[in-house]
Amino acid sequence: MSHKNQAKINKKTLIMDVAEKLFVEKGYANTTMTEIAKKVQIAKGTLYLYFSSKKDLYFTSVERALKTLQDIIIKNFDNCKNGFEKVVSMGKTYVYFSLEYLNYYKLILNYETLEFNFDESDSHVKKAYEKSEDIFKLLVSSIEEGIKDGSIDKYLDPVKISMVLWGEITGLVQQINLRGSLYKKWTNLTPKEIYDYYIEVTQKMLSS
Repeated sequence: MSHKNQAKINKKTLIMDVAEKLFVEKGYANTTMTEIAKKVQIAKGTLYLYFSSKKDLYFTSVERALKTLQDIIIKNFDNCKNGFEKVVSMGKTYVYFSLEYLNYYKLILNYETLEFNFDESDSHVKKAYEKSEDIFKLLVSSIEEGIKDGSIDKYLDPVKISMVLWGEITGLVQQINLRGSLYKKWTNLTPKEIYDYYIEVTQKMLSS
């Protein structure tokens, strides 16, 4: 790769890093391209050479965060012996991701809470939602694998139970992230204790 191309990639990465922090801190609606350009120390016109719009920048950043999560999930699958262990691993990975990649997680959380409006004509929106779908399909395929190898209850519907687990883990992590100290006051349980118990209950529910 030429020095010029590498410099362009580095600049694009820097723009996304800066924009990501602003999107997390202020939300999508309250973040402007002018502000992003100022933080990166480039002209606003230069910013548009890399991203055609704020929407383009936002969804490209979201896609990057989702791709990072997907890569970690797949890497952790290497340590799993069957479908059941893959499902449990996905839950643990999502929790780990929310703690160790906080800005990425918060960006995904912001994206997940936006009203869904799938616009096939917008390639950046399409790619972000397709990346979410790819991760969901990993969960479905893991459950199907577990049913096939006998590690997961054969009477479970792979798609339906995946939807339940998806909603549970994303909702639980979101609540702990937003109100962990309040729940600690109510229950005297740490976030780790809550997560561990969720994984324990999920294991019992899925096991054959």
